[in-house]
Amino acid sequence: MPLHSCPPRRLRRSLLAAVLSPAALALASLLSLPLVCNAAPFALSGNGRFKPPTAEQLAALPANLPFTRADLASGTWSFQARYDDSVPASDPDAWVGRYVGAVQAFRLEVGSTAIDLPVSQSEIVVSDGGQGFTQRESIRLEVKAPVAAGLLRMAWVQLNQQPAGTDLRGIAGVLRSDAMPAAAAMAQLPAANPADRFLELRIDQPDAANAAPLLYLSTSQPTVTASPITAP
Repeated sequence: MPLHSCPPRRLRRSLLAAVLSPAALALASLLSLPLVCNAAPFALSGNGRFKPPTAEQLAALPANLPFTRADLASGTWSFQARYDDSVPASDPDAWVGRYVGAVQAFRLEVGSTAIDLPVSQSEIVVSDGGQGFTQRESIRLEVKAPVAAGLLRMAWVQLNQQPAGTDLRGIAGVLRSDAMPAAAAMAQLPAANPADRFLELRIDQPDAANAAPLLYLSTSQPTVTASPITAP
């Protein structure tokens, strides 16, 4: 019995399917399946520099943030994550794969402070031109965690955007579907604008809808790598 099982592929009806006979359609479906299931746990890590808050902004921050003012003034951060690409997708949008529970561990380090975030509110969301934006493909790995100051959100976001009216769904774009991407794409999705690959961190006050975040940090074009985790 394999250690990991591949999630079922969601089939989408196309114009070609409408004209093929049932037997030919079944054969075409079989030929489109991957020859090897590469389901496995992967390590994803990244680092970069962010613009530190000004001295006035640092002074105004609450004392119960998970990072010190010296950490934030350093302008450096990194993350390490572990995810499982065999988790099945769930989303009502036929062009969006939402992989809840795929992230198994996440460590964030800002300055000299490292924290292991709980992953109970984490997910990987893959959009192949879904959510009404056919001109946009995206991969978003996000972790949410309550902290003393409010709600922390950390995300690794990658977007491939084309002009309005472009249809990137299916084989037309970089992503061929909303399936879990290969590790190489999780680390570096080819994007029309390299600045559309960024890390972001925000901490919001509890029950403060539509209010400005207590803290917001971002890094464009960080260095990110991914590799399979092999058993010892």
